[in-house]
Amino acid sequence: AICPHTFGTRPCDEQRAEALDLPHISLTRAFYVQEYQIAGFMSELEASIRGMGALTVGFGALRTFANERRDREFVAVEVAAGRDSVQAVLERVDHVMERFGKPRFFADARFHASIVRLDTQDASPRSVQRAAGILGAQMDEEILRLPAARIDTLECVFGD
Repeated sequence: AICPHTFGTRPCDEQRAEALDLPHISLTRAFYVQEYQIAGFMSELEASIRGMGALTVGFGALRTFANERRDREFVAVEVAAGRDSVQAVLERVDHVMERFGKPRFFADARFHASIVRLDTQDASPRSVQRAAGILGAQMDEEILRLPAARIDTLECVFGD
């Protein structure tokens, strides 16, 4: 388990606090798509980003974010450098989302790479903040201040 402490009504390991192997920067909200729409969606998305070069981003401050359902909390590092490049990709992704009748990303997007996921369904907000702080403190400086990263892949994940 990442965290030996207890928060909410269960120990951290029972809340499935886990380090994420592949930090990523999300550019869409969670959305539903029918299986028959996937190929068309992917084709539109690929066409919209064709010709864009790789991005270089740097990371800074450690923050916590909750998903829209408020049943998961994420410890993340915010994008500190390269935000304009990520915003340019987001604008193209948002355009495709609108064409498929899907919600745009948040207007006040705070780009970040999640590094820890916490299941918070049965935990109080205060205990989640405490656990996020404990988890963040346990991580090496290298993880908290990820070096600049070159991003040359846009990946779509369908399914759970």
